[in-house]
Amino acid sequence: MNAFNDQTCQRCGTCLEQCPFLQLPIESAKEEISKMIETRNSQKIIKNCAGCSYCNIICPTESSPYELIRKIRLRNYRENGVRCISLITKEIPHNLMSIGLEIDTEVKKQDLSRYENPPKTDKMFYVGCAIPYCFPDLAKTKLLANLPLLGGMKYCCGGYMHSCFGRDEARIKGLELFEKFKELGVKKLITFCPGCDAMIKGVYPSIIDGFDVKGQTIIDYLVEKYHEGEFIIKNKIPLRITFQDPCPWRHLDRKIYDGPREFLEIIGAEVVEMKHNKETSLCCGAPLSISNRSLATDIANKRISEVEHVNADVIAHICTGCLTTLSKYATEKNIKSYYITELAQMATGESPSLTILNNAKKLQKQVIKTISKNPNVLKEHYIIKDGKISRL
Repeated sequence: MNAFNDQTCQRCGTCLEQCPFLQLPIESAKEEISKMIETRNSQKIIKNCAGCSYCNIICPTESSPYELIRKIRLRNYRENGVRCISLITKEIPHNLMSIGLEIDTEVKKQDLSRYENPPKTDKMFYVGCAIPYCFPDLAKTKLLANLPLLGGMKYCCGGYMHSCFGRDEARIKGLELFEKFKELGVKKLITFCPGCDAMIKGVYPSIIDGFDVKGQTIIDYLVEKYHEGEFIIKNKIPLRITFQDPCPWRHLDRKIYDGPREFLEIIGAEVVEMKHNKETSLCCGAPLSISNRSLATDIANKRISEVEHVNADVIAHICTGCLTTLSKYATEKNIKSYYITELAQMATGESPSLTILNNAKKLQKQVIKTISKNPNVLKEHYIIKDGKISRL
């Protein structure tokens, strides 16, 4: 990622005026970007920025304003800490994954035992954190029968470390993870999460010398298997389908956007594009669902209006956060939402469980229950320095 360039930045305010979250009047936007550059601070950004990096795409001088915003956010996290619920580590109680483990605990523990202790091999399915703890049925499909599954908090990609604590802390986390990969003999990971994509394909190769673990999305894997004759289509899905491009992909090779379109065409869909698509895709609003719920709702509704505009029957997702956030509003408009592997299951004649939304509702109830039992959960803030976690 390029650093913010305050020499090329013209203080024009375009990044803040056209931001789908902030939408500041142009004069206010000019004043705010100038203040951000001078003070490296902004309460508007801290409260309203989703971290989607859309601003980098629309900056007319390619000055990477998102990197300025990252510095502001990192400064805020260093001074005020991060809520425990956002930190994916066993060292902290009451994070989102540990709360998810409180639902169907024994089954999930059995799954995690396999995911955290796979046989040594050079290629694995990397199911990350959200699937084992929150959406376990996504991993229970014949599509994943040929390779071991790797995941759980033990193998968290460390995306939260990079976004909350910066490059140096991410490097410490990445080196630990890289050693674990080398012990397993892993050279290629097939990913299910755009956050994992960003770390494995983008961040770690740029900050860790010799990081040679390759990443491939589950979508590109399925496309590859189709061309090799191993992914057999039994049921065409002749629906108008649009794809919700995830924000973390903006930092990766643009070719990553080709896979979902080709896959949807393979299964018989008519692919339709929303007004904002690929690198200009709009965030679903999920990152602000706790800190600014009304703004998160507004942006989700804006996204669904784009789906309506192209008369799509279905929104396909590769991000569980996007799916659970947008599905509520899509359902109100009679638009269906599917994770991409659920569509793959349908196409091959396998019946997906379609439990993602129910699981999300259970998780939400469990979070509320946890907070009611532990009122200080939302007040507990932590910082990480030199790889060490401490509570503020």
